[in-house]
Amino acid sequence: MEMTVKCFKNQKKQILDGVDLSKKGSFDVLISDLICKINGHNEYVTTSSCSGRILLYAHQNNSERRKQDCTWLYVSHDYISEEEDELHKKLATSTGEVCLKFEPFILHVQCRTIESAKSLQTCALNCGLRNSGLVIGNHGKIILGVRCSNGMEIPVTDDQGTVLVRDEYLRFIVMKMNSRMDENKKVISRFESEVDRLLK
Repeated sequence: MEMTVKCFKNQKKQILDGVDLSKKGSFDVLISDLICKINGHNEYVTTSSCSGRILLYAHQNNSERRKQDCTWLYVSHDYISEEEDELHKKLATSTGEVCLKFEPFILHVQCRTIESAKSLQTCALNCGLRNSGLVIGNHGKIILGVRCSNGMEIPVTDDQGTVLVRDEYLRFIVMKMNSRMDENKKVISRFESEVDRLLK
């Protein structure tokens, strides 16, 4: 299965010329070179991405855990200090259930052919990105999801906003999430090296 070169080229142009609808509104610095390399190849175009982040967020609807019902209180795409003042301030003034979460690297790539998709998927699997997989949609659209599996999410308040954890435990959680961020960066570096070998 494959999309014609002309059709894929037109779709790629629409994607790259379109408005970035993410909250950040731009590529994350850590993966900007990787994305440029992938988008510079005729067989691929990235459709969404995140280099990994640590965030504190509040649920606006406690009965349904939907993304649109969450409010970000704090977010970092890098390591955070165990004594992060802003984190403590947001936690102290929060209402409702609040969670601290580490979201690992994720990348979605539209591929022109099954063969090119499988080649890029192999790069991901070789780096330990075992949750990576293909989805074939309408009109022959092939999407590869490159996913890491080391996410982490910890509730830190109850439904009324009462803090459930001591400062020592919060520091421990942050330390663990920073450790996962470190491994996340190493995985991205390995994946970029694999992509370089594929696209050379």
